Amino acid sequence: MTPYRTSELELASFLKARGHKLLDARMSGRVVTFEFAQTAAEDVDAYFAGIEVSARELFEAHRSLRALIQQVREYSSQIGSEKTRNEYHPR
Repeated sequence: MTPYRTSELELASFLKARGHKLLDARMSGRVVTFEFAQTAAEDVDAYFAGIEVSARELFEAHRSLRALIQQVREYSSQIGSEKTRNEYHPR
């Protein structure tokens, strides 16, 4: 089963607030892509239809995902610099 992916922070926050478990978050180019179970795709239509969710839950999800974005970016930059340092061997 293919997971549902989005790079939209607001949509990911909504899905998290609706109770969908975040499976992964990773750099995809210059943006972070969030990965949820395929069942989260069912709530995407509800998001665009304007279904209401708890403001508190939405805010908490948004805040935690923003922190996660920062962590993923820092981790990716560390891995990138380590790769460069380990792969570059001047002669």
